Amino acid sequence: GGLLAANREYFLEVGGYDPGMDIWGGENLEISFRVWMCGGSIEFIPCSHVGHIFRAGHPYNMTGRGGNLDVHGTNSKRLAEVWMDDYKRLFYVHRMGLV
Repeated sequence: GGLLAANREYFLEVGGYDPGMDIWGGENLEISFRVWMCGGSIEFIPCSHVGHIFRAGHPYNMTGRGGNLDVHGTNSKRLAEVWMDDYKRLFYVHRMGLV
């Protein structure tokens, strides 16, 4: 979600960020799947310019709920389970450690 632009009303209409996702990682893919599979559209605007500032360290705790250290993996697994149906098996071929 760090590099996402959306109409606020539409973003809220489709439910905003998934509250089942933890801290960071995968939320951009989850919202993209949801918009696409619910009849919306995702647009790639090649002339747009965005930036992301990476820091030497995180300004906040990156540990997820219950001490989860693989937040990105957990969020990716949620994405697969919620939106990929029969195709989630392909996800697990590449992320066997999340099975």
